[in-house]
Amino acid sequence: MPQVTFLPYDIRLEVPRGTSLLAAADEAAEMVPDDFFVGELCEGRHECGNCCVEVVAGAGNLSPATQGERRLLNDMRHGSAVRTACTARVLGDVTVRILAPVKHTPDRGDAQMQAHP
Repeated sequence: MPQVTFLPYDIRLEVPRGTSLLAAADEAAEMVPDDFFVGELCEGRHECGNCCVEVVAGAGNLSPATQGERRLLNDMRHGSAVRTACTARVLGDVTVRILAPVKHTPDRGDAQMQAHP
């Protein structure tokens, strides 16, 4: 099975071939106690961009970008190394960096997006 690595957390997990990066990120998020990945809010319609990840290694091991994904990434002015996790399917080993982790505040019970240092 292909292995997906999530940076900056250095979480590695094996997923069945064809799994979306979003599904892999959801599984990896369970391994981090307080912050991780906001995921997609638009249900894969290429409207929100909240699930964007930077592909650090193994870009050729992801499914090709769809027209809708390319349009959204272009509108957001992301370079070619960024993919939407809701669309990209894992076909082989890949390493991605979470661009906008979420910080959960235990006293308020909500989550807020944070910038990486």
